[in-house]
Amino acid sequence: MIFSEKMHFNSVFSGLFFSNIHIIFIIIFGCFRFVVLQQYGYEEPPCSIPFQLHGEWYSKETGDDILTNIDRDSIRAHGKASADYGFCRRMIGYNNDNFTLHFHNPESNCHFCVRILIRTLNVLEKIDGGCVNPDRFGNSLSMEQICRNVDFSKELTTMFATNHQGKNCKSSIEGVYGFGYRLSHLTATDCHNPGSKIFACQRPGNQFSIVNQQFDMSYGSCSGDKEIREIQYKCLGDWYIGKNHYFAVVNTRESRLSEAFRCFLTNRDDSTHIGASITPECSVLHSPQDAPERITLEPVKVETVVPRCTLPESMRGDWLNTANLDAQVKINSTHMEEKWKPDTTTVKEEVYVCYEKRGTRYVMARMGINGCQKDYVCFDFVHPHHNIIRYRKGQAMSSERFATVCAWANFDNSEEWMYDLLLAAKPVAIRCPVAGKFRFSQKGEIPFETRIRGGVTQSPRDGINCKEKISDLSVCDTDQKNMEIDAEYCISVDHRGTQIDYTSDPDHRLKCIGFWKENLRSYLITYDILDAYSKYRCWVYQRSDLNRVLMSMSVGAFCHIKQDVRSWNSSEGAQVSLDMIEYEREHDECPMYYDDGANPYIENRDSAIVLRYTASSGLQHRSCIFLISASFISFLYLHSS
Repeated sequence: MIFSEKMHFNSVFSGLFFSNIHIIFIIIFGCFRFVVLQQYGYEEPPCSIPFQLHGEWYSKETGDDILTNIDRDSIRAHGKASADYGFCRRMIGYNNDNFTLHFHNPESNCHFCVRILIRTLNVLEKIDGGCVNPDRFGNSLSMEQICRNVDFSKELTTMFATNHQGKNCKSSIEGVYGFGYRLSHLTATDCHNPGSKIFACQRPGNQFSIVNQQFDMSYGSCSGDKEIREIQYKCLGDWYIGKNHYFAVVNTRESRLSEAFRCFLTNRDDSTHIGASITPECSVLHSPQDAPERITLEPVKVETVVPRCTLPESMRGDWLNTANLDAQVKINSTHMEEKWKPDTTTVKEEVYVCYEKRGTRYVMARMGINGCQKDYVCFDFVHPHHNIIRYRKGQAMSSERFATVCAWANFDNSEEWMYDLLLAAKPVAIRCPVAGKFRFSQKGEIPFETRIRGGVTQSPRDGINCKEKISDLSVCDTDQKNMEIDAEYCISVDHRGTQIDYTSDPDHRLKCIGFWKENLRSYLITYDILDAYSKYRCWVYQRSDLNRVLMSMSVGAFCHIKQDVRSWNSSEGAQVSLDMIEYEREHDECPMYYDDGANPYIENRDSAIVLRYTASSGLQHRSCIFLISASFISFLYLHSS
């Protein structure tokens, strides 16, 4: 009995042992690995290096070529001046492109503080503070102790991916240029040779993406011979530091890494010069003027297009494009020229040539920036009204066929869209769609405040004992073309019911220059020459009751698709909303008027016609009054019958 129980126990134990042998093996191996690592000074890496940094990188450090391999938990460098950082211990990341890492090399017992900046997917920049011996601080080292002696303001080391991926060159450089160049270590003068050219143009619609990832440079010699050195650069990406615009390239015809990688620098305040490095380092570039190689650009025009159609006469003139940074647009019978400033100093220009027209759609040949090849864009224009041209713009295509360029699929086909606007540069006031005298309450990030239009007055204003003040919006001039807004308006009257404050000026005086209805919303454009931020403003308005109107005013000239009558913040493109109630008094002579803009082309039929009777022309006016009376009686007779 005892023997059988022992046999049963042994069989159960052996069964459990062999069924879980893989778990036992893992436990034993882990204990053995822990003992070995502790004995030889190795530690488990507690941090994981981001995958964007993984791979092999080339850099030039103290004149030596360095290849660095980065994996999940370590950085290993190969070269004469290389530093083997070892394993990652800690990491602090900022914005997913700035990493400060603590490394420990157990072989040399050195600790390193390394900061790595991701410039593009192909370019990194790093800085480190050298070896920190733990004997100075004891066994436990904090991140502050390791990075205490690192000067993060000194020059960075540029690292280029050896297994690089090309990036589109459009954001780095675009155009056809002749150029002069100066190598600061050889000469103090520029070399200008007609054979020196830069060709950096996009080919839209090309099935080979690599075509748009490279550009060509040809260097003409100034030493007397006619030799021209041609280089084909592949773009590795670009980045900004303040106003400095850096972009990195690799020479596709060069096998030596030290001669293949280069950096270029442009500045927003200087669009005619480019600085270039003569070594694989970006830290040597501080400004285009003092770069090791300075390049002076001269744009070259390479293509022309003969117009084959004409634009409507009502579109010709000077306009402002609210959809493109308030760009200045000039339109004549065949051309449309657009200039805009992406920043305070840079000026960009595009020229469109009328190529084919069908209905309201026009195929326009776009002459590329700085002389690049042409492409074709389709514009769908709404017939102009007031001081406004509404339009839609399609995608740029390499084909000139109307069916391809102007296909409706090439336009913005999202669920919510609206037309872009061209506003007249010198607008003419029209009758406002909302008129009358309103008191309003306001809500917004930038509400209307009391101010003195035009600055300090010539003499002090009369002191008036005002008993009641309101916020007032009035459209009360004879033609109802001007909107006056006063944040603190005195409505006190004297014993005859007339206004006691008749000398004060409104805080804002705006001209109505256009209105329309789109997406079941009524829009109004106003113009204020004294507005320091934007002379043009877009309003959304709606009549919510018999004598109540709701309005919201945009931040700038652009009409945001999310803006409605209740919008009051910049997330919806507005800065203030108004809730207005009509309050016309006895002597105001300010009748209320409203037009929702459903038909902006209709002529104003509510204009007041005043027939003035004089003795010299009495007979003429009597006949006029008789005709009006006869017409009115006929109208009543027909409707009564």
